[in-house]
Amino acid sequence: MLDSIIKLLIGDLEEKRVYKQFMKRVDALPKDYRFAFRKIQHYMFSVGPPGGDMTIFTDLTMFTNLVDLFEESAAEGRQVLDVIGCDVGKFSDEFMRASVTNTETLREKLNKEIMEKFNMKEQ
Repeated sequence: MLDSIIKLLIGDLEEKRVYKQFMKRVDALPKDYRFAFRKIQHYMFSVGPPGGDMTIFTDLTMFTNLVDLFEESAAEGRQVLDVIGCDVGKFSDEFMRASVTNTETLREKLNKEIMEKFNMKEQ
């Protein structure tokens, strides 16, 4: 009961911890990458994902993938504009579209595996 009240008042503490750790990774990016990440994140939240499926924002997978890309690129010594190009909106849209496609693919795979399992039991 007390846990339910705490979650209602302040939210899920584990989710907040994960988010804070994630933001530490963002803060550790080189200045140009950090600036670009925050602008891209703001853009993505403003325009929303293609198809309006806001569930891609409920976990950090898409943004974690972006931070991974930025960390790897920075470690290779690449400039941020070499990674995202001059049309950052297009880069952001394509990045979201790829995330949505990946989510749909995972959903399809999950559904297929479950259906196959149930069909095997029914035989």
